[in-house]
Amino acid sequence: MTRCLFDAFKVDALQPPYDTGIARIYYPAQYGDSFEERNTGAVPVDESLAPCPVLILFHGINIDPAGYRWLAESLAASGIVTVTYQLVAEEMPGYVAATPGIELQSLTPDQFGKQPSALAMPAILTMLERLNGSGLLAGKLDLDRLAFGGHSAGGTLALLNANPSWFPGLRAVFSYGAHTGASTLLGWPEETLLPVSEDIPVLLIGGEQDGCIAHSAHRYGSSNASATARIEQTFGQAVPENGGNNTLLLLNDANHFSICFPADDTCGRSYIDLPAGSGQGRDTAGQAIGSFLKGFLCDDQEARTAFQELSGANHEQISKLLRK
Repeated sequence: MTRCLFDAFKVDALQPPYDTGIARIYYPAQYGDSFEERNTGAVPVDESLAPCPVLILFHGINIDPAGYRWLAESLAASGIVTVTYQLVAEEMPGYVAATPGIELQSLTPDQFGKQPSALAMPAILTMLERLNGSGLLAGKLDLDRLAFGGHSAGGTLALLNANPSWFPGLRAVFSYGAHTGASTLLGWPEETLLPVSEDIPVLLIGGEQDGCIAHSAHRYGSSNASATARIEQTFGQAVPENGGNNTLLLLNDANHFSICFPADDTCGRSYIDLPAGSGQGRDTAGQAIGSFLKGFLCDDQEARTAFQELSGANHEQISKLLRK
């Protein structure tokens, strides 16, 4: 079964009351029907899968990470401990929102590439080291096998911080509904794409019905209202060659929020999204993410083969699949 722990972390760069984050750590569990398990709800880790690699999942702006629980449960069941988290901060003056923790100053032209822009990451890693030292997860986390993943702005943050020189255990990164277009409000020229680090496998997933990307083109100095153009440009221009280990996956019937289930229209900007199809796009995305991570985090050759064969098995859902 999949179980989760709740924990908290403090981000020193943020001001109270917005300096504390809440995390859920999903892990593979083996229920033994012991008195302690029935009395406390603490179910031990499945020893056959430990020590487990770890995925840290960055959520989008003002998006509840509960929408990614379906993915976290699936990945944890396969042996990949998955961390979701939430901070609340005033990302823009006068607008308090749920945030993955973005250091905007680190994304300006004079500071980009000098230090991480993911504010919460050092604190989350410190939290994981503490959990790996004592308690239910003690010795069960392999923090030398890390992956970043994210959705929307969280996906952009994952891509731009996927730098093994900053985070030495990092082995893979994926994003859904995200690109590396640079905001002109931060001082970048129009149509700028920020580069993704070399030597790390990258999976970019997008939906052909992504209305949020289409209706946000003005942020990057563009009038192009295409749902996928900037994702394709990111793959073509900002993601380096990597011996076929980098992949672009575009889905026919998916929109910006297809990755979130169940749908939550009380937050985020789903009102500017385009209608999605049957939901099979989310299933295909989940299969791709699972195979990609198991292949590169667990050195699972069967998973790598399944990932390579993805287009043939899901040709009705996939509009484009490229590797480089």
